[in-house]
Amino acid sequence: MTLLEHPALAPADAPARRARPDGSAPTWLLLIATTDPDRAGAALRRETRARDLLTRDGDDVVVHVTASPADLDAVADRLLTVVERATGRPAAAGLCLVGGDRTDDEVLRRARAGLRVAWSCGGSRVVRHP
Repeated sequence: MTLLEHPALAPADAPARRARPDGSAPTWLLLIATTDPDRAGAALRRETRARDLLTRDGDDVVVHVTASPADLDAVADRLLTVVERATGRPAAAGLCLVGGDRTDDEVLRRARAGLRVAWSCGGSRVVRHP
C-alpha cells in the first residue's frame, strides 16, 4: 500500500486515529475500480465480514472496512487481490479513514484521489489518502 502523505507532514491528530475511544478499530472506505464491478462485488461479498458494508458508486465498488491500522495494509491488499482474481484484470483502489469531521463526500473525494494515483502508477495497488 502507498501512503499519500509524507511522514513529517502527518496531521497532528494522526496518533488519535489509531483506535476509537472505546477501543474498537476505525472504519476505512476502500474504493475499488475494476472492469467488471458485478463480478468483483460478488467476490467481495464472499470475502468480507458481516460488519463490513459493500455498496457501489457508479462503476466503482465501495467497501467500508473496520480494521486496525496494523491490519489495514493486509486487508486492503487481500481485497484488491480478490477483485483481480475474480475479474482476471488489474484493479486499483483508494483508501481513506471514515469519521472525524469529514463528510461522506469528503471521504469519497479523498478515496477517489488515492484511486487516481493508484491507476496512474499502473494499477494493482492501494493508495491511502490521509
